[in-house]
This record gives sequence, C-alpha cells and structure tokens, in this order.
Amino acid sequence: RYSSLLLVPEFELTCHKALMNFRNKRIIASLILAILLPFESAAFAAGGKKGKKRTSIGKKGFGAKSPSLESIVAKFPNRIPDNAVECTCPCGSGGLYQDCCSPFHKKEKILGAPIDVLRTRFTAFVWRMPQHIIETTHPTCRDYIKDKEVWAKDLNRDGMFDSYEFVSLEAEPQIFDAEDENIGYIDFKVNLRANASNGPHLEGHEIVVRERSKFIRSGKPLSWSYAAGEVTSDVAGIEDVQLNS
Repeated sequence: RYSSLLLVPEFELTCHKALMNFRNKRIIASLILAILLPFESAAFAAGGKKGKKRTSIGKKGFGAKSPSLESIVAKFPNRIPDNAVECTCPCGSGGLYQDCCSPFHKKEKILGAPIDVLRTRFTAFVWRMPQHIIETTHPTCRDYIKDKEVWAKDLNRDGMFDSYEFVSLEAEPQIFDAEDENIGYIDFKVNLRANASNGPHLEGHEIVVRERSKFIRSGKPLSWSYAAGEVTSDVAGIEDVQLNS
C-alpha cells in the first residue's frame, strides 16, 4: 500500500543521483513518487493507490471483541514531547499546542473549518498520531479503509514519515465551492528534510511538496474532514506533474 523503498539506502542513493542528473520528466516523476510515497498516503491524509477500498476479514473467532482504535495506537511509538502542552504548535499557527491543535486532538472542539483539519493533521504527522489521521479522513477518500485496525497498522508501518523531519507548513487561505458550502479547498506546501535513517547521502536533503486538498463537511454534528488531494513538487522540470494521479 505504501512505499517502503525509503528504507533501502541503495535505492535512495539511486534516486538522489537521478534527481540530480536526469532530465526526463517521467523518470524523475516516478522516482519522486518512490521517495515521497507515503505522501500519497499522506496527501496529508492516509495514502494509497487508486482502486478498490481495502477491507479485511478478521481472523478472530465469532464473538471476539475487536480492540479499540485507541488501544491499538497506544502500542505504537510516537513523537509527542513530554511537555507538549507547553510547546509551540507544530502546525505553524504560532500558538501553544494546548491552545491550538490539542483541543481538536482530544475531541474537545469540532473541526469547524478546512484549515482546522489541515493544521491538526499536519501536527498529527509531526508527532506521529495516526488515530487523528484516520478519524479525519472522509469515507469518500480513496485512502479510506473500513477496517481501522488494518489502517492503523499500515500507517504505523509505512505512513508516518519516519524518514523525514517536518520543517514547515505554509497554507493559502481556504476557499469554498461556489455551489456547495460543504466543500472546501486549501493549497499548501510542506517542507520535509531527510533524516539520518536515509543514510549520509540523503540526510539533510530537503523536499518541497505542494498539495491542493479537498475537504468535505458532513456528519452530526457537522464537521470537516479530508477527502482528496493533488500532489506536486517544486523539483525543476516536473512542476506540472501530478505525483499521485
């Protein structure tokens, strides 16, 4: 579902050399896809390839109670600082986490605007909080998986950007569909920096990724969630190539 090629140093080095030397758009685009996925899994969402939505058949016996999503993710590693409430929120708002994204993560506030979804999801990726990613993905999203346990384990394994440091999020003003006030869009860019797990050849290398995200307001009470995204990169020569098409 998600690319695990980020874990292969030889492949990363090949991609790096190719990005520096190749001029063919299709070749570069395919290489960036290999580097950036799970950005499609993110697409600041969840990620995945086009096709049927995944489901699973449980192996537990009849009558066995499925574990809660909370209990599943509690076993995963995270990057939440011990003093998170005192930290400046990673989303770039400038406020403290306790006053910014925390109330949404704790479900104390409803996601009342597309920008709330974008910022809280960004923070969730920075601090490795897959439950929020799952709970803020709209069912119409191609990345949506009915089986939350499978989805959570997928994200934990390959979808939380463990090979990168999040440098910044820059978002344009949110806009709304002229014919449907329950559909909104945001154009934004994210700066990622390869960490030591990528090996010495790529460590410190920064990638700028742009996305136009679609958000939908639904449910009772009404709340916004992520529905789709078009991902591009600032790499010279492929600015017009959609990487997750």
